Amino acid sequence: MKESIKRLLAGGIVMVLLTQPVSAQTPTRSTSTTTLSAPNDRAPLTVRYPAADKLRDFRNSRDYQYDYGARPPENPLLKFWYWFLRALGEFFVSKSYQNFWQYVILAALVGLTIWLLTKAQVLEFLFPKKSESLPLDYDTLTEDIHVIDFAGSIEQAIEARNFRLAVRLLYLQTLKRLTDADRIAWKPDKTNRQYVQEMKNSDFEQLTTQFEYVWYGDFPVDERRFSVIREEFKRFS
Repeated sequence: MKESIKRLLAGGIVMVLLTQPVSAQTPTRSTSTTTLSAPNDRAPLTVRYPAADKLRDFRNSRDYQYDYGARPPENPLLKFWYWFLRALGEFFVSKSYQNFWQYVILAALVGLTIWLLTKAQVLEFLFPKKSESLPLDYDTLTEDIHVIDFAGSIEQAIEARNFRLAVRLLYLQTLKRLTDADRIAWKPDKTNRQYVQEMKNSDFEQLTTQFEYVWYGDFPVDERRFSVIREEFKRFS
């Protein structure tokens, strides 16, 4: 009986405890805020300098030399090249170069450029000289290939360095030879292309094209180029 009463009392106490409201303590946030103020940009600046020993370490450090104080190479060829570049650099910043030598070097470069262009025959191509007039015993507009002294006229044109006219005479001489061999029918009013159609020969067509470039296109011809053209006419003949 007593055991039953004790169990009832214990159960009631547990029920009372379970039914009681449980209060939980929640953390509270602080409502206080910290205000940061901007620095005064009108305040005088405070300059800080590194320590003297630090500056000395930086100057002596190899990381900050940038090869200005690099030792010259041991190889004799590289040592000479190293010395030459340094001497050249010192010369370009010297007063003598700024006042006099730069103009001498500039004039030398201009002269060298003109000489190279002349050797490459660029100036002659850009500014061709006019062929010297050569008095002939015939008019080129009404010329008759059967009365021209080709040997004498060609040599006369070469002596006068009128290579353009000499090429024309070589072509006319070829027309006379083809006419004498009954390969073409020459007439004063015929065109060069009509002769090409009659011949139907690739070598003759090439000579005709070359002649037209020189005579009608005013293509510049020097002594070396004329020798090549003359050999081509000889081979065709």
